[in-house]
Amino acid sequence: MFASIITLAGFLAAATALPASGLYRANNTAAGAAGAAGAASADWACSGSSTYTEGDSDQGKGVWIKNSDSQRRGFYAYHNSCDAVPFKHIWINGGDTRFISFPDRWEGRITRGDDGSNLNGQPQLLATWLEFSLDQNGWIWGDVSLIRGTDGAVRIWTSDGSNQERGFSQNVIDSAPGNVVAYKPNGARVIMNTEGPGGAITPARDYLLNVVGAGNAYIDDAHGNPVITSTNGRFGTECYNYPWWL
Repeated sequence: MFASIITLAGFLAAATALPASGLYRANNTAAGAAGAAGAASADWACSGSSTYTEGDSDQGKGVWIKNSDSQRRGFYAYHNSCDAVPFKHIWINGGDTRFISFPDRWEGRITRGDDGSNLNGQPQLLATWLEFSLDQNGWIWGDVSLIRGTDGAVRIWTSDGSNQERGFSQNVIDSAPGNVVAYKPNGARVIMNTEGPGGAITPARDYLLNVVGAGNAYIDDAHGNPVITSTNGRFGTECYNYPWWL
């Protein structure tokens, strides 16, 4: 979504408020502000540098990431309040799965990227966002958001036996019309954001509503509420390979 994540009390969005669930979603640069380091929330201090992990111990609360690319790829976890510096990051070999743990009451997102862009102290918002938060009961709430951009397909699913799943697996970038295409700093071809300070960016929004659907991912703030929750505090995710990725 336009930002990142919810609380059981309600749902804070940068634009239209969505139905309450368990995911808190708001980020420092949601309204287009140049939120360099991002102002820390009352209970979270932004990191001065990202912590690298090869994969955390498979216990506690967190997210499994499967890299379905044929190549080793980087993934960067940002707290909602801290758009410029990730909390931690990981590189995963093609075909491998790794677990990343998160502290109690985490609110944030994971995006794909590379060290040159994501560790340079500048917000890197143009990406598919895997948004998730942990509530006071230890439940994890999450979704896939394309509001800030789409750099590839991501699926997310629960691991508590409830069999909930969101996201998508198809390549939506190669077939995208030219008027919805943008490029990352590293040259990767992506789909542009669907909302900006002036409101909806309708070509990108309408294309993604058609090929992905509001039931599978947040396309904008006005359609759907595709949030799922896993009561054991753990999600499985899969990120897919496409030839346009550099």
